[in-house]
Amino acid sequence: MLAATYRARLSVRVPRGAAGDVEGGVRDLLADVDGVERVDVEDLEGVRPDALDLYVDARATVGFADETDAPEARLQDGFGVLDVTVE
Repeated sequence: MLAATYRARLSVRVPRGAAGDVEGGVRDLLADVDGVERVDVEDLEGVRPDALDLYVDARATVGFADETDAPEARLQDGFGVLDVTVE
């Protein structure tokens, strides 16, 4: 059961070698953040490729297993997460 759910606007770096599509890469990256139990990617707002990675701007709903007073900080600690704004 989810303890807290947040809508967020994010900028992330997804490795080009990630399996699946861009949306799945964003979902997998956010799902690896400590405490995240569920991720629903709602919109991909921009994709900028470079030699090794895809830089993606997205909106997502993120559910945590526990209450958190600082969802932006917890998401920002995730590997590949560049910027987060909780709406």
